[in-house]
Amino acid sequence: MAPPILRSAVVGWPLGALLLPLLPLLVLLLSLQLPRERQLLLLIGDGPVESQPFHLQDGWWGSPRLDLRVELPPNSSLLLDVDLLDGAGQPVLQLSKEGWREQGTWSEEGESGTYDEQDDALTLNLRPRQSGVYRLRLQHQDLLDGAGVPLADPLQVRLSVENHSVDRPLLLITALVAAVLVSMLWRVVYGDCRLRVHRRSDEATACERLILGAPGLLRLQVEARYEEPFHPPAGAGAPPDGLTLELSLTDALGRALLQERQPLRLRPVAGSDDEGWTASARWHLQLDEPRSVRVRVALPQELAKGALELEWLDLLVEDGVVTPWPINARALAPPPATQRA
Repeated sequence: MAPPILRSAVVGWPLGALLLPLLPLLVLLLSLQLPRERQLLLLIGDGPVESQPFHLQDGWWGSPRLDLRVELPPNSSLLLDVDLLDGAGQPVLQLSKEGWREQGTWSEEGESGTYDEQDDALTLNLRPRQSGVYRLRLQHQDLLDGAGVPLADPLQVRLSVENHSVDRPLLLITALVAAVLVSMLWRVVYGDCRLRVHRRSDEATACERLILGAPGLLRLQVEARYEEPFHPPAGAGAPPDGLTLELSLTDALGRALLQERQPLRLRPVAGSDDEGWTASARWHLQLDEPRSVRVRVALPQELAKGALELEWLDLLVEDGVVTPWPINARALAPPPATQRA
C-alpha cells in the first residue's frame, strides 16, 4: 500500500480559481433559460397602437431589454414613434426610429446577384426607476416606397421583452480571459519545480548523482525510443510488445533507496522519416530530507535479437513538485540511524 503523500506536496487552493471562468458561463446559461415575453403588434393607418401590458423588473442581475422589429415591405422607409408608458399611462420614455429596407439586384464584372438590406430593428436596454407594469405605444409616420409615394400596407411589429438581459459577447470574452489567467496561475504554482537533470543520449544506461530533497515530491520520468536497424541481423524476430526497465536509487554510501524492474509497453509511432516504438514511465517519490542520490536507469540496447535497437533514452528528474490533489507517491527508504559507541 502506498504511503500517504507529504502534506507540503499538496497545494489545493488554485483549484478554486477554476470557478473564475465558470461564473460568467453560468450567468450566460441562466440568462438563456429565463422566459421572454413576445407580442405581435399590427399598425394600420396613422393611428397609435398600444401593446399588451408587460412587467419590467429592476434588479442587480442584468437589465430589462426591449427588442422591436418591423416587417417592412421591400424598397420602403418609415419613421416610427415609440413611447414607453407606465402603469398610469404616462410616458416615461419617448423616441423616434428611422427604418428602411432595400431589395434589388447587382452586377459587376460579369457577376450578378440579389441583395436585401434593412435597418428595421430597435433595442432598448432600460433601467427603470421602479419595477412595475408598462406598455409601448407605437405610431408610424411617412411610410414611403422607393419613389417617395406613401404606402397603406399594414405593418407587423414584433416585440420581445426580457427582464434580465446580459452582454453575452462580454461574458464569453470574460470567461476566455479568466481561463487564460487560470492556466497561467496553474503553470506558476504547479510548474514551479526544480529541474535537476534532463538528459538524452543514445546509450542504454543513464546514471546521475544529484542533490535532491526540495520541499515537495521527487518526479522521475523516463522515455525511450527504438527503431528498426537498416540491416537487421539474421534470425531477428518480430518487434516485441514490451520490455523491462531497471531503476535503482542509492544514497551517498551506496545503500539502496529504491530498486525495481518495471515492465513497459512498446507503442508504435509513425514519424516523418521512419517508424519507431516508444516506451515511457513516471514515478513520484518522497524524500524525508535532502540528500545525495544516485539515479540509474537501464534498458536493453536491442530487442528481439536485433529486430529493434535503441535510438535514444531520455531521463528527466525534478524535485520540489507539488500537486493539486493527493497522489500515490513511494517513500524512499531512509538511511539507518547512526549508533553511538
